[in-house]
Amino acid sequence: MPSDPVTSRRSFLQYAALVGAGASAASLMDPFAAVPAHAATFSHPGLLHTDATLTDMAAEAGGGQDPWSSGWDALLADERSQVGWSADPVADLNTGGPEENYGRLLDDAHAAYQNALVGRLTGDTAHADTAADILNTWSETLASVSGDPLIGQTSGIYGFVLANAAELVRDHTGFDKDRFAAMLTDVLRPVSDAYLTAGPDTCASAYGSNWELSHIASVLAIGIFCDDTTQAERATALVADTPRLMNSVPYVWDGGASDRHSLTGLGLLAAVCEMAWSQGTDLYASHGNRLLSAAEEIARYEIAVSEVPPLGVWGTSATSPAWALIHNHYVTRKGMSAPNTAELADRARAEGGGFDQLGLGELAYSL
Repeated sequence: MPSDPVTSRRSFLQYAALVGAGASAASLMDPFAAVPAHAATFSHPGLLHTDATLTDMAAEAGGGQDPWSSGWDALLADERSQVGWSADPVADLNTGGPEENYGRLLDDAHAAYQNALVGRLTGDTAHADTAADILNTWSETLASVSGDPLIGQTSGIYGFVLANAAELVRDHTGFDKDRFAAMLTDVLRPVSDAYLTAGPDTCASAYGSNWELSHIASVLAIGIFCDDTTQAERATALVADTPRLMNSVPYVWDGGASDRHSLTGLGLLAAVCEMAWSQGTDLYASHGNRLLSAAEEIARYEIAVSEVPPLGVWGTSATSPAWALIHNHYVTRKGMSAPNTAELADRARAEGGGFDQLGLGELAYSL
């Protein structure tokens, strides 16, 4: 089982001092206020996966035992994991307009991530080549984003997914890391910056916690991939120091549509916590392990669905990969009790890849 990360990166842990001293009113009103820059070295790979967790994953996947074996089989069987996947990039990423095309990035981003992961776990350079080719093609082509307010959530989610894919091939021969980093910082991150800094009266539909979490995930992932300490600290502070976000969990934005929507926000928060954990920062413990409490509450609803009114008609959260990620930290790492989360983590196997979330919980987080 992976050991706890060493919390020695003072600049990345700046938020802890703020929490201990009490965050200023200015920082809570403007969480993107200037943060002093510090020299820092991030660990790479260091987003959802580290060298240690990749080593464990490879060993378990090759052992032929469940749950890892079925998770590995699901990954290999997915069409987006196949060598030679051809990217279909666009110059302008559009959501909600007559030229809507974000689905092309949706598939390509996950194909890049899944090929990159297979390449790291097997050493098969053909998969790494495929991932690098997909990412290179997008960084060569994508120049802008447009559409209705949903484009913000799309940019947040896929900034986070793309950065995770790129992190796995960052040193692969043929991957243009600098150009890809420029695309992340110049095209996608500004959309997240705009959403996270705009006043709450600008667009009421843009400030639900699910949306905010997609942007926080993107800013954090891009910051770590690009070795940008300031951006990583800002994203971290938004979770640690912003009451409106954690106070909304588990009654998250879109919760009235379905419990699947509730878990979108929960899964994004778990991903943010895991990426921070990879760099030595424990956001999982924020606000009295609020994420665990939220997971148990939402899981209780899913398990006892016959005892409560139905919540929407857009599907359930029972097959979400988020359950495995949350269970892995609180139960496997920390030895805490999470019976409802554990039941749904078992029920979700083998969930395969995902879209709003990266998926592969059984393989990646049953460690």
